Amino acid sequence: MSFSKWGGKPSNSSEKQKASSTPTVEEINRGVGDIGLNSEQNEGWEVYARKPKNKGGSSAGKQWAPQNPSPKAWGNQNTKAWGHPDVGKKSGTRNNAGSGRGSGNNWSTPSDPQKLARPHLYDGGFPSSAPVPPALKNGWDWSSRVASAHPKDNSQVAAAADDDKASEHDAEDNELDFLDESDDDLHSDDFDSDVGEMSYETRKKNPWFNQLFHSLDSLTVTEINEPERQWHCPACKGGPGAIEWFTGLQSLMTHAKTKGLRVKIHRELAELLEEDLRQRGTSVVPPGEVYGRWGGMEFKDKEIVWPPMVIIMNTRLDKDENDKWIGMGNQELLEYFSSYAAVKARHSYGPQGHRGMSLLIFEASAVGYIEADRLSEHFSENGRNRDAWERRSARFYPGGKRLLYGYMADKKDIDNFNQHSAGKSKLKFEMRSYKEAVWNPAKQMREDNQQLIWFKNKAAKHQMQAKALEESLSLVSEKHRQTLEENKIVRLKTKMHHEQIKEEMEFQEQFFKDQIKIIHDARTAREDNFEKTQQEQREMVKQSNANTASVEDHRVRAEKVAKFIKLQDKEMEEFVEERENLMRTHDDRIAALRRKYWEEEVELERKFDLELSKLMEKYSPKQSDEVNSSGTM
Repeated sequence: MSFSKWGGKPSNSSEKQKASSTPTVEEINRGVGDIGLNSEQNEGWEVYARKPKNKGGSSAGKQWAPQNPSPKAWGNQNTKAWGHPDVGKKSGTRNNAGSGRGSGNNWSTPSDPQKLARPHLYDGGFPSSAPVPPALKNGWDWSSRVASAHPKDNSQVAAAADDDKASEHDAEDNELDFLDESDDDLHSDDFDSDVGEMSYETRKKNPWFNQLFHSLDSLTVTEINEPERQWHCPACKGGPGAIEWFTGLQSLMTHAKTKGLRVKIHRELAELLEEDLRQRGTSVVPPGEVYGRWGGMEFKDKEIVWPPMVIIMNTRLDKDENDKWIGMGNQELLEYFSSYAAVKARHSYGPQGHRGMSLLIFEASAVGYIEADRLSEHFSENGRNRDAWERRSARFYPGGKRLLYGYMADKKDIDNFNQHSAGKSKLKFEMRSYKEAVWNPAKQMREDNQQLIWFKNKAAKHQMQAKALEESLSLVSEKHRQTLEENKIVRLKTKMHHEQIKEEMEFQEQFFKDQIKIIHDARTAREDNFEKTQQEQREMVKQSNANTASVEDHRVRAEKVAKFIKLQDKEMEEFVEERENLMRTHDDRIAALRRKYWEEEVELERKFDLELSKLMEKYSPKQSDEVNSSGTM
């Protein structure tokens, strides 16, 4: 193996080590000889990867990052990777590659998918690492290796071959390094997103889907729809989800329709799968459904005699004096089977009299047919049906009583019944569809019965609600009556209290008016007394002047009197003016007091109105709530 891929040209000091670690052609042939198709390595593949090493003489070692496996690594999985049920047991296995190599296309694919094996390759003494490298483009190409090894027994020849293969591998790895999970990486030769003009068969042969549809072609429809079969998603090759198993084709289809990465190729896969299944005449079976294991039963219609009739056999009794048979009468037959609600009875007569064949005719409705069928079932349960009669079973009970046999009448029975009848005596009937005459009406009756039950329950519920509403209305009416009486009593008491307060206020008003009148009268008396005192004083002064003897004294006295009168008049004017001012001030005080009184009265009225509104709000919602709650009971 060449070391140029790992660290450039090796130094002279490492040549010995390279010679000892490079596998020879014989070792490779021995390794290939040990590989078997039935090898147990299928159950536990070992993973090998190249590990970068820089030799002492290397100047620039190439660093290798873990890479996603190439789509070509899926080439040899065949049916086992896509549609074999046993794959579920190996869902944890990995692809095997050694030192950056992978099994190529030069290996022939085995026809039996269970015999597929992976070679355990020789790693040349290098330790393996976790990343799994993609497979080589052309495989190991053993023929070229063996051919080149025989003419030249030189390690440099093998190293040259390794260098060629490594360069091919490097180119492929470099392409995969740029692979991401967007749809941009799919715009290449491997996948063409412009598939509108491509045919279905051409789209199936896309390298991404070719192996999946090849596997589907090798399976039957039943095998494809097996719920335990596991699948890989081909659209996830080389990326996250590549090794994920999807149990059942429905799971894979859902994944292809809902995957958020590589959207175009996943949707293309979903469309191709749907088209392929459609052409196969099947579809994806949803989880939980069992496909193709049980067959259902169809309702098969039949023709029945209408109106429903039951044949009663062995109804004749004995022969009369004319050597003709007599038997059971109509009313007697109806009474024998009175619990089955037959409408009427008929008997068949022939040249020999009663033929021992009678008919119970039922109502021409689904209920009548059910009653007739119930009677027929009763005969069957007792072993006295048509088959028993035709087998010539016992005709008599121990002791001589006749055994009656019965079964549903068909057209042949009615024709036999009418064998010796003519004209109007023939029993009229018609053949009708069982589905139309019985099944559909019975189904309608069942639906009507269910609807009737629903309406009865609804009516009962409404009746209960009506009863509850009636009780609630009675309670509310009683409470309303009590409330009206209480309000009437309250209004009466309020009126009486108002009258009492009014009387008290009028009494107080009269009392205060009397007090004010007394004050006014006393005031008027004082003013009259004051005026009288002034007049008396003036008269006294005038009288004193009249008694003067001399003229001189009279003149002096007259001047004093005039001066006194003038002074008195002036004082009276001042008194009147001050009195008027005092009266005006008194009136203003009274007006202010009255204004204050009215303002306080108005304020009291407003306060009373507010308290009354709160009182009405307190009790009004409570009553409406009670009415509403009683209405919803």
